[in-house]
Amino acid sequence: VIRDVDWKTLVFLGAIFTLVRAFIKTDLLQGLSIQIYQWFGADLLAVAFLSLAGIGILSSLLANIPVVAAALVMITGYLVAAEAAPEIALASGFTDWPNATLPVFVAMMFGGTLGGNATLIGASANVVAVGICAARGQRVSFMQFLRIGLPIAVVQLSVGALYVWALTAILD
Repeated sequence: VIRDVDWKTLVFLGAIFTLVRAFIKTDLLQGLSIQIYQWFGADLLAVAFLSLAGIGILSSLLANIPVVAAALVMITGYLVAAEAAPEIALASGFTDWPNATLPVFVAMMFGGTLGGNATLIGASANVVAVGICAARGQRVSFMQFLRIGLPIAVVQLSVGALYVWALTAILD
């Protein structure tokens, strides 16, 4: 059983989670939250689009699960700084989010989920699938995956942006 474990994938994911934890411990994400507030103020739609694109790009280059975990810390800090959410939102277990914050969270979710489709390292499922293909003698290169995955991810993220825009209009 131990020989059948895909150790490369497990080490890769463990390293990414360790990197995200380091970002959280060093307060880098909290500092970025404040910087985003300084750039955009309380314009939640602009921050939602920035989240969709930025997290989408990061999720294509890194495993999407830890990227979203880090983004959640950053977005929560931004929403508190922008006074769109109460300070208690920084505590774990907070669930009483104002409706106006929903598009930002949806954009973050779309960016993380759909951005990960662009590359073979963007999502855990992609890494596992490519590992299974390699074990069966069918190697899939980064560029082979990118040629198909990137256009699909761009279309998906564009549709996600339209959804976030419509959701913002409905909630206003």
